Amino acid sequence: MPMPIQIFEHGTLVVGEPGFNATHFGALVRYNDRHDCVFFKVGHQRIHFSSFVGVIQVGNLAIEILPKAEKGALADKGKWQRALLQMLRQVGWLDVEAAPEADLYLRHSSLIDLYLDAFLEEVERLTHVGLVKKYRTTEANLYKLKGRILFRQQVSRNLLHRERIYTAHEIYDRDNLFNRILKCAVGIVERLAVRQALAARASVLKLTFEQLSECRITAETFEQVVWGRNTERYRRAIQLARLIILNYSPDLRGGHEHVVAILFDMNKLFERFILVQISRARSAFANRRLRVQGQASKRFWASKSIRPDIVADFDHGETSERVILDTKWKVPKDGLPADDDLKQMYAYNLHFGGRRSVLVYPRADAEQNGNRQPYAPSMGLPPDHTHECATYYIDLFDDHQQLRRDIGAKLIEHVILDA
Repeated sequence: MPMPIQIFEHGTLVVGEPGFNATHFGALVRYNDRHDCVFFKVGHQRIHFSSFVGVIQVGNLAIEILPKAEKGALADKGKWQRALLQMLRQVGWLDVEAAPEADLYLRHSSLIDLYLDAFLEEVERLTHVGLVKKYRTTEANLYKLKGRILFRQQVSRNLLHRERIYTAHEIYDRDNLFNRILKCAVGIVERLAVRQALAARASVLKLTFEQLSECRITAETFEQVVWGRNTERYRRAIQLARLIILNYSPDLRGGHEHVVAILFDMNKLFERFILVQISRARSAFANRRLRVQGQASKRFWASKSIRPDIVADFDHGETSERVILDTKWKVPKDGLPADDDLKQMYAYNLHFGGRRSVLVYPRADAEQNGNRQPYAPSMGLPPDHTHECATYYIDLFDDHQQLRRDIGAKLIEHVILDA
């Protein structure tokens, strides 16, 4: 099995580089076309990646796109692979119970194997407990009355067969939407898995679903899922199945280079990660009655709305203060925020009643320092109305090159409560 290719976001992969050939390139181009070219850009015999990180498997080749928020070309890919995995775990987008074992597993495989393994583990758990059964209505031409007679079909089908009765009746079995989704995803894993152990597990599980109906699973199918007391245990398996099914594209032309891509917008992942860190650390500041809300939305113009990443309220003496945070997964040029970002924070202050807003960036080097400046007075606002915008660079890694555990506490102490 070839080793995964690791490349950083916004990097370029050229045909002819070790492990990457023209067949892989063609499969990726077709995959990108099917998904409106949102994941990467295609050049002459090369792929230009964007802000999406994660893993793409093309046939038996895995391509890991890693985040990077540091200067210089010689960044530690192992460090950033661990960081991506830890971020995904902490925001709940990849729930792996045994973290050390998962890290060891990654040294010999790729990130996509973790997803496939986690999915198979969930399905194995469900089959061990017992797959859910539900009532469903079916039609059949029977020799005895069962359910209700469908007279139109009875007349058209059984005019010369008086011994038969065409009926609609209820059946209580495992042939339902939940299990059909799992069956579809298990079949994909069997075809897709490069590691023989994963393919063998999927092949065994496939036998469990052998008697179930075949159906085409689309994004609309998942919208039809209705959760209940008996199906709540399926939730994580269905979420993983959704990732696998909707991101899988069989290579109908060649029949060999199937593609599955499990990718995440790094901007959204960083935003969610920061929100989770602050929410977890909030209890340590209970005396300030800190309240944190993510993605609060207000109407802005016509049907358009504005939505800052984080709105934090806390007690400051006898009054309550509000700070608005917006995360930016990028290294600002010359250490200065972009004009559009400053204008965005200005609008957030006015619409959400904040006197202070902060742009939160990942720290790329030790020389980056935050900046805090007031906005100039506006003729449309009262003369005594002042508000400001600050920049803050968060250290993501500790001395052992692991994601820091005190990120949330640092942000609360030095950004939110820093009056």
